Amino acid sequence: MAEDKFKLPRSSYDEICKIIRAYGHSTHPASLSEVARLCGMNKTAISANNAFLANIELIERGKAKSATPKGSDLAQALEHELPEQIEERWARVVGENEFLEKMAAAVKIRGKMDSSTFESHIAYSAGEAKSPQVMTGARAVIDMLCAAGVVREDEGQLVASTSHIRSDEDVQISLDSRASPPTSNSVIQTTIPQAIARSTGASLHIELRIDAKPSELDGLGEKIHQLLLELNNPDQSGQDDRTSDS
Repeated sequence: MAEDKFKLPRSSYDEICKIIRAYGHSTHPASLSEVARLCGMNKTAISANNAFLANIELIERGKAKSATPKGSDLAQALEHELPEQIEERWARVVGENEFLEKMAAAVKIRGKMDSSTFESHIAYSAGEAKSPQVMTGARAVIDMLCAAGVVREDEGQLVASTSHIRSDEDVQISLDSRASPPTSNSVIQTTIPQAIARSTGASLHIELRIDAKPSELDGLGEKIHQLLLELNNPDQSGQDDRTSDS
């Protein structure tokens, strides 16, 4: 199902950067005519991108717009062509915007995606009708994710390039799970709380964290279940051992 509608940009990444730099140059809320003069683009193209720039909090909303502090920082990095600062500023933009973060997570979840498939996914997730302008904007979003260092190209495919992208679709393992192991190559982490040992009458809270690849999941649930049974019923476990020895 598509997300609630999210306005994508309508220009290429390079043109978006020109607009950001123009807003960064302005010391006061600027009209479309002023921004157009500063970046050498027509007012229609700038207006078509303002909703996106406001959504990712690079410019203020309103009739006359100005760069936000976040937008000014990015504009300055772009103006001076500082790669590390540009990546850092874009990474902040991505990390603080739910839609962009979800798009980055989509690549991580799937392992790899080709550009055309990812462009279609972005447009669909934004709830936008497919058109040349929308697909140009979807490509610009990919370029932003690459500029942020969270996505990179590898042998013609797009892959996640960092491990800190949050995913709403992380796999959770339950003790009584009978589901087939996932096919992703990503590491699975889960927490199984409140294993209680009662041998001394005191409560012991044990938090068990599991890092396992899909290939290592076979039989893991049963082993965990057995471990918790032993922790919760140490007397019974010892009796069972004695019974088996007799």
